Amino acid sequence: MKKAFTLLELVFVIVVIGILSAIIIPSTRTNPVREASTQLVSHIRYAQHLAMVDDKYDATNTSWYKNRWQVVFENNSYSIMSDNTLTNAKEPINDGSDIDVDLNDKYSTTLSFNNNCPLISNKMYLSFDNLGRPLLGDLNNYTSAYMATTNEKKLEADCIITLRNDLDTVEITITPETGYVTNN
Repeated sequence: MKKAFTLLELVFVIVVIGILSAIIIPSTRTNPVREASTQLVSHIRYAQHLAMVDDKYDATNTSWYKNRWQVVFENNSYSIMSDNTLTNAKEPINDGSDIDVDLNDKYSTTLSFNNNCPLISNKMYLSFDNLGRPLLGDLNNYTSAYMATTNEKKLEADCIITLRNDLDTVEITITPETGYVTNN
């Protein structure tokens, strides 16, 4: 007796391979806006983590709050920095370089912000306190740890960052009080 595959078995294997390739191949295509949003969300969460772990409170320094970790957005770029913008955060996984990303250059993506994320001199400042709560405004202009003015305050409503290119749009939402960051 010959041992061989029947025609039915061969057809079944070909159909299964076709179904698997139809599922896997579309998910391997890259979407630059989605990649940029994933990287930005990761970096915002990293800045929040740094703020909670590296508490900047210093009883001997009356301006200690100006040293908090913050994400500074300018045009289509952003950086993560601390100590009145003297210390940049380092990439924890890749090469240890400063986190300074130009989304337009790297992903052909542009940034925009809703009204809850105010621009100050073409920059948007997002910092976090030691509990991970998001704060807005340039820390260099703060006159105390928490302010209630329009340029220096805790985030009170969802801050929405929109990333877009010619084909796609993704919104990143930062929630007040918890600082929870999502992209949809």
